[in-house]
Amino acid sequence: MTTARDIIEPHIEAALAEAVEKKISADAMARIMFEKVLHIWREARAPEDIKAELMEAADHLDPDEDFMFMRP
Repeated sequence: MTTARDIIEPHIEAALAEAVEKKISADAMARIMFEKVLHIWREARAPEDIKAELMEAADHLDPDEDFMFMRP
């Protein structure tokens, strides 16, 4: 069964590889992808829902930080 991840990841990897070839920063690419994500979300989600999604992601940016529900 094909997943959304199976569809999008090859496109993202190809875009990032092309950016390297053309000396465009990964940060610039990520900003544009983020703009597109927000545009897609705005079509179907309320601003409060988008904010909650972003805040949840921001709360877990540190890869070394345990999630609150995890036991030490």
